[in-house]
Amino acid sequence: MKSLHPAVLLLLLAITATVAAGDAPVNRQVNRELHEAAKGAPLNLADLVFALNPRLGLGFPSQNVDNYYVFPLCGMGLVRLTLLWSNYEPSRGQYDWSGLDNKVRVLQDLGIDIFMTLQSDADWGVEPSDFLAANHPPADMADWTTFMTHLVQRYNGDGVDDLPGLLRPVRYYQLANEWPSPQNIHGGWTGTIDQLIEFFNASYAAVKAADPSATVVLGGIPSIGLDAMVLNAGQGNYVARQSYNETVKDSLTVAIAQDPRIAEAVAVRERVLAESLYDMVDLHMYGPVEFNQYRISRIRQNVGDVPLVSSECGGPNLAYDPVITPEEHFQTAMDMNLDALSRGLVYTMWLSMFGQEYVPGIGPTWGNSQLQPIDKNQQPTGGFWAYHLLAAMLDGMDSVEKPGPGIYIIHRYDQPNIHVAWRTDANTTYQLPSTVHAQKMIVVTSARLGTYQLEPVPANGLLQLTGPLPIVVSEILPGGVSGDSGPPHPTVALGQVCNFPNPFNPAMEIRFVLGEDSRVQVEIFNLRGQRIATLLDNELPAGPHGVVWHAGQQPSGTYFYRITAAGNITTGRCELVK
Repeated sequence: MKSLHPAVLLLLLAITATVAAGDAPVNRQVNRELHEAAKGAPLNLADLVFALNPRLGLGFPSQNVDNYYVFPLCGMGLVRLTLLWSNYEPSRGQYDWSGLDNKVRVLQDLGIDIFMTLQSDADWGVEPSDFLAANHPPADMADWTTFMTHLVQRYNGDGVDDLPGLLRPVRYYQLANEWPSPQNIHGGWTGTIDQLIEFFNASYAAVKAADPSATVVLGGIPSIGLDAMVLNAGQGNYVARQSYNETVKDSLTVAIAQDPRIAEAVAVRERVLAESLYDMVDLHMYGPVEFNQYRISRIRQNVGDVPLVSSECGGPNLAYDPVITPEEHFQTAMDMNLDALSRGLVYTMWLSMFGQEYVPGIGPTWGNSQLQPIDKNQQPTGGFWAYHLLAAMLDGMDSVEKPGPGIYIIHRYDQPNIHVAWRTDANTTYQLPSTVHAQKMIVVTSARLGTYQLEPVPANGLLQLTGPLPIVVSEILPGGVSGDSGPPHPTVALGQVCNFPNPFNPAMEIRFVLGEDSRVQVEIFNLRGQRIATLLDNELPAGPHGVVWHAGQQPSGTYFYRITAAGNITTGRCELVK
């Protein structure tokens, strides 16, 4: 349950008035039954309280803006939008920003910042090519930079020619994702390397001229390209794999990486890194988390202290693990993000949110086709619940330290550190520092259901790591969790909403308190963003209210409610179990 604008929706557990979907009073017997059913419910990671986090993001959101409400549930404060030149300037000087405007408005209303990745693909403005890559050299660079100027000016927030109602500037612009592959249909480059460097530098100048405070991110380097750089230099001794489809699996070793063609490709990347203008470098990180230390170190040799980000990352990957469990989903989401932050990356963006049937050439590769937080059956994976815990732990983060595999210390600005640990081949115990005097710890009990329990911290501070799911220890636990056995306590400033029972069958009550008179809309959605019901759409006075959802006609599964009041949005999760 996350509130993006707590000033309007003040969240309390106590309820003194209830309004049903048609403004009719709810039967008090139903309320009593719901309260009784809520007793003894397992603690759920969905109940953690957290703000959107700019360090957590999503690389490929759904094209359906109705799905965007799911992202705040995972604490994702940054979303990448891919912009095709052909969509927004279909002919020279004719601009159509309507589709992009809508996405920007929806994301900003949700409190999410935006990272724009551009593709130079307008047939009227690029050099023709027989290659399949999405990015082409502009036939006239002035056409491209003019387009870039109009784009940045529309979203720079300077009050001149801005998108009407723009809430804040767009700060991140990226060019030519996953260069220089001429066959990458989702990015790549069909021209020469000289043209690519010219393209990067002209784009950089255009962005900075329109908005000097904007950040230009170099197109992402694919994970297999990073591995080629590492292995060619002999700086790692692992086998990198990539499964494009169910039958094709490429492998790369130190020996193979000495091939002159690979050495030439590495030299090309190094030249582009040396001669191009950019503010950040983007690393795409898939596969085993332990590879990332080598990838990051190798790029540092070329770019020094230039900030690093990852606009695409994720796992588990079918190229390495053909059978993926909920526990692996959970652990990989935790490990991939925390490891990257511990190595100095500014932020990480998971590949995509929604799973789908694998189709060659459409969507992610076969290897990356099962890493999504919501699977193809519209059910949460372990990664979905891991993001709830990540977002809670990273609230107020200063830095992340990694003492060893499966062990992290999250340093917070104004609260005690958080210690996170799970079992690995290298660690079966974790000794808390003697300075830690925590009483309770969060023990994740189910990656599939996203449940946890509170247990006492051992008196000697020695944690027994019995499985792949994490233990979280701090003198002030994250997410509003207190030392008692109940769910996170409501805090008016954080804006919680209470829904109970959860899981439920067949009815559930959603309770909320308004800080001011407002028109309120309460809607129910499934995991695909389809609206199932509108429970309430009325003017309500300030104070406590509630609404009951009778879900008897719906199948078992995970649903989300969305409460909108005075333009402010609060979302939450519920589980129908029949």
